[in-house]
Amino acid sequence: LINENFDSMVVEVKEAKKEIFDDSLNNFGTITYKSKTDLTSQTGGRITGLKITEGSYVKKGDVIAVLENVQLEIKKIEAEIALESAESALEAKRSRLNDERLSIESRMLNLEKTDLSIKQKEMELETNKNNLEDSITLHKMGGITDAELEKMKLSVASQQTDIALLKKEKEISLLGLRDIDLIKNGICPSEDEEEKKEQFFLLNLQSYMAELRSMEASVKNARQELDAINKMIDELTIRSPITGYVASKYYENNEYIRENEKLATIIDTDTVYALFYVQEQDMVNFSLGTKLVLNLPSLNKSVNGKIDEISAIADLASGNFAVKALLDNPKGLIKPGMFVRCSIQKGDKSYYICLPETCLASTDERKRQVYCIFQGKAVLHDIEVLACRNGKIWIKD
Repeated sequence: LINENFDSMVVEVKEAKKEIFDDSLNNFGTITYKSKTDLTSQTGGRITGLKITEGSYVKKGDVIAVLENVQLEIKKIEAEIALESAESALEAKRSRLNDERLSIESRMLNLEKTDLSIKQKEMELETNKNNLEDSITLHKMGGITDAELEKMKLSVASQQTDIALLKKEKEISLLGLRDIDLIKNGICPSEDEEEKKEQFFLLNLQSYMAELRSMEASVKNARQELDAINKMIDELTIRSPITGYVASKYYENNEYIRENEKLATIIDTDTVYALFYVQEQDMVNFSLGTKLVLNLPSLNKSVNGKIDEISAIADLASGNFAVKALLDNPKGLIKPGMFVRCSIQKGDKSYYICLPETCLASTDERKRQVYCIFQGKAVLHDIEVLACRNGKIWIKD
């Protein structure tokens, strides 16, 4: 204060003392959820049992809503009938398989019977041929008439024809029961008679087995169709895939929801993020794993945390970087949307000279000065300011 005569100046002297400089960085942010799930309806239907309200707590597996779809119920009945019909046809086909096997075995036995008949006919023919030769001799001697000789010749010729017919029938019956038939189908004939018999069964039942496999495929397709419909019907009961809170619901009871439309959104709050934004010049003080103190005013508590995520690019509008710290929240006390203050210690707490900011003789940020008392005189000194906070200046040099 300068007096009226301008010959003296009254000054106030402040003692320069060292104080601890708390070089912490404070940011404000909000609590946000770690993950959310949009519940969608895989099948369209009318909502007949909506079990949730916004803000309600649900556990994983809880029923959220029940839908009704009449068309699916009709399709299920049709699929059940188709499956039953296909299974019945297959069962009938399988039951006839033994009959087909017996039929082939009957052919084999008939071939043996034909062989015996041919042998019997050939023996009779040989006897009749001998008798015919004797009759020819007798006929020359006048022992029998021309008619009797001719009758005997016809009998021999008839037996020869019968034998030829039997052999031709045998050839027909042998189709599919010859070694050449096995070879043509890529089967090496076995020397064991029983094994060869089985080979002939397999060869002659090929077409039948193909039909059987086709019917088995039809049953499989019908069962898959029914399973698919049952799965779609199961989707009419919508369950929560996670434990959390219902953030939003988009439909009410008796409304129709289309396929793949959102029914509700559920957020997981067992763990939450503290989300805050850091200016570009302060990003050098942040990295993954950096420890933080997080203060929640609404809960009147502070918790320790560390940085889990840092955005790769700055927000185009503000130029700030999003930073997230993960917090455990098993009791669900920390709610998304709560205000949070994040504090980070940039360096170790150290002692620096501290003065009131009013001691600054210059307001030029490029050149800071204070008056120092030296031998009763006020001498102007340049200083290097570390920081200005809360009306104080911290002097680095």
